[in-house]
Amino acid sequence: MKFYIKHSMTGRLRVHMDMKHMSFKQADILEYYIKNIETVTSVKVYEKTCDAVIEFKGDKAQIINELKHFTYSQVAVPEDVLNSSGREMNSYYQDKLVNKVFLRAASKLFLPISVRNVVTTVKSVKYIGSGVKTLLKGKMEVPVLDATAIGVSILRNDFNTAGSVMFLLGIGEIMEEWTHKKSVGDLARTMSLNVSRVWLKTADTEVLVPVNEIKNGDEIIVHVSNVIPFDGVVVAGEAMVNQASLTGEAVPVSKNIGSAVFAGTVIEEGGLTIKVKQSGGNNNVSYKKLTLPAKKEGEIFVVGGLIIKKKKKKIAEAEENGRKKDKKRQKQVRGST
Repeated sequence: MKFYIKHSMTGRLRVHMDMKHMSFKQADILEYYIKNIETVTSVKVYEKTCDAVIEFKGDKAQIINELKHFTYSQVAVPEDVLNSSGREMNSYYQDKLVNKVFLRAASKLFLPISVRNVVTTVKSVKYIGSGVKTLLKGKMEVPVLDATAIGVSILRNDFNTAGSVMFLLGIGEIMEEWTHKKSVGDLARTMSLNVSRVWLKTADTEVLVPVNEIKNGDEIIVHVSNVIPFDGVVVAGEAMVNQASLTGEAVPVSKNIGSAVFAGTVIEEGGLTIKVKQSGGNNNVSYKKLTLPAKKEGEIFVVGGLIIKKKKKKIAEAEENGRKKDKKRQKQVRGST
């Protein structure tokens, strides 16, 4: 793809892509592609200016050569990367904040005072109504305080103060909504597996394929230090698997032929050939039985989104077995004396 180098220095490069408009999806694809270049340490793509700022280690020529061969149609980006990028959401709320500030400034500069007072009065109905509804429910919450501040200001003909209060409340509401959605998006990106390709076992060899081509029943090979991308059953190999992301266990668990493995866990030692049981969006929630140590009745475990409560029968059996062992030890001690 054609591009221009706008700025270049040691370890940093700013390029402009030769295109009139860059969509959010195109920006995400370009960022994903550049991130996967071996020498790149970080990248930021600006869709409004069609620019990309790249920080790297090593030779700049490699990055330039990779960009020359870049095309949007040939880059396979995992669907979850595009869905959880947050680029479109951030742009929406940034524009919303700018527009609100601009309209506030424009109204103060160009609208007559009488018109501004009428607009302020109409806008106050929303906040005063919310405060009254809260009071009718017998609650003393923030909407009541907001309604009091705005209502008293209007009664005193202090429309400027009432307008400023509502403006600040509006900014706060936008920031709160943006922060909430951004936190959810960040959590989604953190929890995503970020695995784009896996080794698929065929009749006589291993083939590196995109994860979206894997189907239930396929056999994949996962090597040491790699994330297991799907729920499944081990059909070959032995490994120590870190399941802390699901169960909170600090010690890796041994997995061998016949053992169940879950998406999101990491192989710390060894390697496994896994028969996929859950491809697509059903990972991490497909299992229902886990071996847990005996605990007191009523103790609750949260494991991979499942709430598990120890059954009274199992606890009674464990306690009974413990009492029998104690009696045997006591008999042995008495016999020896």
